[in-house]
Amino acid sequence: MKAKFIKVEDINGFVAFVSKLHGRVYLKAGEYSVNAKSLIGAMYLVNEHPEEIVVEVEDPTEQKMVLTYLMSGGHLND
Repeated sequence: MKAKFIKVEDINGFVAFVSKLHGRVYLKAGEYSVNAKSLIGAMYLVNEHPEEIVVEVEDPTEQKMVLTYLMSGGHLND
């Protein structure tokens, strides 16, 4: 699923959310893939490839949770 992050706080919120999950979560852009629970990795990838971010969640139940979180805009801080 694609994701868009506008501010640093958006990345912080997303990383905090996925860090509570038990399964593996990745942020991908092009040939790069980082652990979505890593704040430094997430910030690097979003900074370098802001328009190409794809979230990959291994656990199907957690995938639905992340999708709901992203669709609700839970990661976007006004």
